[in-house]
Amino acid sequence: MTIKQIDHFLPSFFEVGDRLEPIQTVSPPEELEPSTEVEYEIEELSSEPYDEVSTGVEQDHAYSNDADKSAEVRNLLTTNLLVKQQLDPQIVACLNAILICNQIKKYHATYLYRWIKSKQNDLVSDHWELIYPELLELIRSFLLATKKLKTPMHLKCAEFDLVTATFNQVLPNDQDYLFDLIKFPNDVMMIADAKGKVIERKDSIALYTNRFVKGIFDGLEDPKFVQQVNDRRKMARRREKNVLKYVDMVRKLYSRLLGIRVDLYLPADKKHLTHKEIVTHFHTILQKLRRNKSLHLKGYVWKLEYGIDQALHIHGFFFFCGSKHRQDISLAQMIGEMWDLQIGGKHCYFNCNTKKNRQKYKYDALGVINRDDQTKYDNIAKVIHYFAKFEQYVLHSSLERVKTINTGILPHLREQMGRPNLTKNY
Repeated sequence: MTIKQIDHFLPSFFEVGDRLEPIQTVSPPEELEPSTEVEYEIEELSSEPYDEVSTGVEQDHAYSNDADKSAEVRNLLTTNLLVKQQLDPQIVACLNAILICNQIKKYHATYLYRWIKSKQNDLVSDHWELIYPELLELIRSFLLATKKLKTPMHLKCAEFDLVTATFNQVLPNDQDYLFDLIKFPNDVMMIADAKGKVIERKDSIALYTNRFVKGIFDGLEDPKFVQQVNDRRKMARRREKNVLKYVDMVRKLYSRLLGIRVDLYLPADKKHLTHKEIVTHFHTILQKLRRNKSLHLKGYVWKLEYGIDQALHIHGFFFFCGSKHRQDISLAQMIGEMWDLQIGGKHCYFNCNTKKNRQKYKYDALGVINRDDQTKYDNIAKVIHYFAKFEQYVLHSSLERVKTINTGILPHLREQMGRPNLTKNY
């Protein structure tokens, strides 16, 4: 449950807008009042949720199957996410489990400590020597993350299940002790029972830790686990390919688009809503956008996700006709206000198109998107890749069999929908 600071600053919408020819303005739907510049300032000041998508793209580049970046992710988790963004402890535990598995696969590690036998005249006696210091720190990070889990795991993560099962097999009830003792491999494991009596285990810390690493190595080689990983990878690639194909078709149909992104959340009193209920509300918004004749919606991609504090929420990417619309900030705010009316909330959205927010994005795919602007389409592809790939690793249990990445329907396909016209054959 991911994945970063955003440092690039692309030209703001208003700078691009100065180079466009005058075009007609668009009035929002009847139930909404037109937005004002004052409201834009309020929007910027009250936008509290951080941009988990852009940081997620960064995170994806860090913790992907390219295990060489394990150190980068460890720093990311400990210094950035946990301190500034307070990721869900369950997501942190899953990410550390993924990194442990990646590190073991990278080095084909079957142990953490190696036995060093002293030679004649050596000043150092026989001892255990640490071989993989990064792996040791990842194990400690995983143990620390699991200590913070106060609720049952609601995420589906094969790597977390494997690491947890191996720990339960090697140290069924004594995992907490290993967090402090793992750095002292030559010591014998000393455990205090429920009554406070110290129990001395027969084996050293190194032997228990090596059994743990070997258990994970064997689990990663298990055919069932390999098949499970391959199935998840195929599904992620298929979803990504389908969405990218849709975006490419929209690109071919329209020479200039206006990219809008709005994140839609649930109010505090409705965080219990199921995925079916929140999707029904969102479809109502889409229907209003499509039927409004003053709006020229040409396509959209949306992702249903579960996150800390925000519960179920939706990331919506909307593509409006760039020759008809210019005000991307007001369009995004309009969609957010439509959501508020629909869901009965108050500012339950995040306008990603505001000038303040767009300055933070390294992978900016918003505002004016010309057909030949390969950079912005590459950025769109990065976001879609993150959406598809993150579920390859971590997925909320309530969304296990739900299609969470969806697109609009292309115009030529929409015309073919509905009841057949029987009169055309006569």
